[in-house]
Amino acid sequence: MATALLVSGCSAGAASGGAAVADQGAERACAGLQELIAARTAGTLAATDLRAKLGQVYNDALASANPILRARAVALFADATTMAVGGQAPTLSADLQAMTDTCEGLTS
Repeated sequence: MATALLVSGCSAGAASGGAAVADQGAERACAGLQELIAARTAGTLAATDLRAKLGQVYNDALASANPILRARAVALFADATTMAVGGQAPTLSADLQAMTDTCEGLTS
């Protein structure tokens, strides 16, 4: 049993506090993010639509055990909320890139 605990404690997910593991919530959030980025690139996303889509990404991320992914989703949802009420979100592009990088770094 001690060996099993030692081995599980050394896995990538355990070593990073679960931050590198792609669980179901993370997978849904990252898939939603990819769809959102494609729509944004195509220019077919109004600020209110951006907020709605990021709201879904945010909800999916909250279902994940990944604390970094959840934090990135909070930042994106805050950006989208600011934009939806007519404000500026100068960090949106950087926050999208940070979440994309987080998604790309996940392991199954």
